[in-house]
Amino acid sequence: MKVKIRFFSVLLVALLVVGCAGIASAPESKTIIPEVVSKNGMVASAHPLASQAGLDILKAGGNAIDSAVATAFAIGVVEPNATGIGGEGYIVIYLKDSNKVTSIDYRSRASLTDASGETWPNAGHRAVAVPGTVAGLAKALAQYGTMSLAQVVEPAAKLAEEGFIVSATLAGVIADNFKRAMPNDYLMSIIAPTGLPLEAGDLYKNPDLARTLRLIGSVGPEVFYTGEIAKLIAADMAANGGLIDEADLAAYKAIEREPATGSYRGYDVVSAPAPVGGFLLIQALNMIENYDIRSMGFDSAQKLHLFSEVLARAFDDYYNVLGDPDYVDVPMKALTSQGYADAKAASIKLDSMASSYEPVDPNSEHWSTTHLSVVDKAGNMVALTQTLSSFFGAAVAVPGTGIILNNEMVNFNKKKGTAAYMPGKRMNTTIAPTLVMKDGKAFATLGTPGSVRIVPTLTQIVTNLIDFDMGMQEAIEAPRMYCTNLKGPGKTTMDIESFLFPETEVAKLTDMGYKLKAYESRDLFFGGVQGIIVKNGKLHGGADPRRDGAVLGY
Repeated sequence: MKVKIRFFSVLLVALLVVGCAGIASAPESKTIIPEVVSKNGMVASAHPLASQAGLDILKAGGNAIDSAVATAFAIGVVEPNATGIGGEGYIVIYLKDSNKVTSIDYRSRASLTDASGETWPNAGHRAVAVPGTVAGLAKALAQYGTMSLAQVVEPAAKLAEEGFIVSATLAGVIADNFKRAMPNDYLMSIIAPTGLPLEAGDLYKNPDLARTLRLIGSVGPEVFYTGEIAKLIAADMAANGGLIDEADLAAYKAIEREPATGSYRGYDVVSAPAPVGGFLLIQALNMIENYDIRSMGFDSAQKLHLFSEVLARAFDDYYNVLGDPDYVDVPMKALTSQGYADAKAASIKLDSMASSYEPVDPNSEHWSTTHLSVVDKAGNMVALTQTLSSFFGAAVAVPGTGIILNNEMVNFNKKKGTAAYMPGKRMNTTIAPTLVMKDGKAFATLGTPGSVRIVPTLTQIVTNLIDFDMGMQEAIEAPRMYCTNLKGPGKTTMDIESFLFPETEVAKLTDMGYKLKAYESRDLFFGGVQGIIVKNGKLHGGADPRRDGAVLGY
């Protein structure tokens, strides 16, 4: 076992460094992974093989959208616990020539069959919502890409067919979810082909998925929604008590939407709109703009306290206002306005803790999500976040297809008002693929998995880049906190990577009344950011050591 893990670690480092034409430029004292710098194009994703797939597309003449779609299909193969064509996502796009920003919503949606009153299970066929990934990626490619679907799907199909080495991270997730997967024999044949869970260093193959991907590439997305694959999904659902049928699949559409937009200290922020969490990031940044956090100090207790107050106020609107815009009126312009944020920030006290905000359960949504960022030589930028919801989704795979299905229906549980369940509705989540522009030019593309920690993490990354002049890798590796549950002194918990913060500042937080949940290493709990910044005509990429992140450029 130790030999296998050591082998993968060496392989990962080799791919991170050798696979890039750029040079390592970040100070060794500040990062554990060297910053990657290149001129022509760059891909940052949660796995080196997915990043390589996207980079190969760029080198073959594809644009950022072609590359992002290829990377998204590939990451669904090599990070099968977090994403795949049985899931969903959101993509945000910047097109330099037309100076256009847009986004495509390919969130999953509930079945059209009315199941009001249900409490949705965490696993099993009843937990599955209509997948959107194939429709969304195909729509992005058809409207803004330059390559065929068959071309961008092939790298993923090849990885599924030939297999790849299981990392320690994936092996851990398989082991942790082994019991959940056991009731589904077909899923077990993929992640435990010998009856025992795959271990680090083993070969992971999914030849059925390879065939499915190539069928999608040759026929088009309709084969997934009205053709052969749709029939297989519907048959498996019918045999196991699921709600999804052929009518649900045929009715699914990916939707192009106007992104959520805002500004922060002279930078334009463009993120995913309703029914997801981009507006929360913009609102948090709008509130923080009232304060000189640079003078407070990056790792000061005062800054960390301010962030907890800001994030609690932003999350008020997550449950009270956000919903599927096809079903409810979501006032995005008002929610992202500076005046609204200023009014919210007015009650913040820098020396004491508020106690009037509803707690947000950090485990109320699941962290099985992935993010990728791409910039091409023309200056086009993409931020893309995909998910299955829980690790391995519903722990259900469709026989003969290799497709692992999501458990997005669980995200309706305990939701009321605008976020409540309705047949055919898209559910709320906090994913927030984000672009940052400066003076009408590309500056950054970034995003992260991490459930309710997504917006707090991205708030910290954006301020690291803009307020503290960090490079992307340094900003990603910097210590993180999470706190949106303000219940008053002695009752409020702050999760914190305490080993990276000064002991004196950690002590001040305790004195202020925070109960600290300390992490003694960089932890997956805080997400897995992948990002790229454009600086002085060069691309600077960062990948999160909290996951198997990899940046490749040329």
